[in-house]
Amino acid sequence: MNLFDLSGRVALVTGSSRGIGRAIAERMAEHGARVVISSRKEAACVEVAAAITARHGANSAVAIPASIGSKDQLQALVARTRAELGPISILVCNAASNPHYGSMSGIGDDQFRKIFENNVLANHWLVQMVVPDMVAAGDGAIIVVSSIAGLRGSSTIGAYGISKAAD
Repeated sequence: MNLFDLSGRVALVTGSSRGIGRAIAERMAEHGARVVISSRKEAACVEVAAAITARHGANSAVAIPASIGSKDQLQALVARTRAELGPISILVCNAASNPHYGSMSGIGDDQFRKIFENNVLANHWLVQMVVPDMVAAGDGAIIVVSSIAGLRGSSTIGAYGISKAAD
């Protein structure tokens, strides 16, 4: 049974070299989307894109590494996606970071800033970058992956939880 068809769609999935992001990208390719595998580590992106391509055929996946902490890298990610696959019709903001594990009383400003810049601001940037493609097509989907930590307090990942509530 096929619940939906993503043929002809281009899906950009951040944090897709492992875990939830990889599973999302694999399922989208399974349903016909051409997917961009993106994370900071190029080798991991290439490995996942190759596995998807082996399973679903040429042009089903491409590896484009980028750090969500760099607006320039995100702009390059979007530009290269368009150049290699065409307009973006699906954006999945899955990548996130948490450089502090422990009480909020011990988190430094730089750690707090990194959590918000990577987990909230980067998503905002990506949405702004891809919305023109979706408006032009009159269609599209944006998915921001959050966490139960955004709904329930934690004594060890408080800033991360706040960022996920913001998402």
